[in-house]
Amino acid sequence: MTAAGRYVRLDQVALDWPPLRTPPVLAGAEGPRTLQLAGGHADGTILTGGTTPAQITRACALIEDGRAQTGRREQHRVTCYLLAATGSDAQSRVDAEASRWGWPSSADRAVAGSVDAVAAAVGRWAAAGADSVILQPTGDEPDPEGFVAFAAAVGRMVERPG
Repeated sequence: MTAAGRYVRLDQVALDWPPLRTPPVLAGAEGPRTLQLAGGHADGTILTGGTTPAQITRACALIEDGRAQTGRREQHRVTCYLLAATGSDAQSRVDAEASRWGWPSSADRAVAGSVDAVAAAVGRWAAAGADSVILQPTGDEPDPEGFVAFAAAVGRMVERPG
């Protein structure tokens, strides 16, 4: 295919379909039955923001139950969101966001503080069973670009297995 437009020019380009590798199918899950079904039928599970480390451990057990029931043996990655903030008003922003989401408190559901403090929290969520932890800024994050740089710094601090 050759095409030319105002911004893009393609010369002898072809799309390859289907993809060489089937992309993984991830399921968002929260309740016990859905977690078991995700374990038995999806390639990975995404847990909602506000999931505590204890809830991650419980979710992983339910996912493994579902995998055992269906005989799945391939890797099943668990991803979770962790509300995070940094700066002088970080704790108050995290607490306000926790209140907006109806959480009893931000304790064990979010983290506020320095790169070291947030990296330590990510380590706790990983130790509970999360393979990937997505740092989610508060809705009123005053510096989105700074938050991305902060999240990258946290990622460099988190101890990687192996």
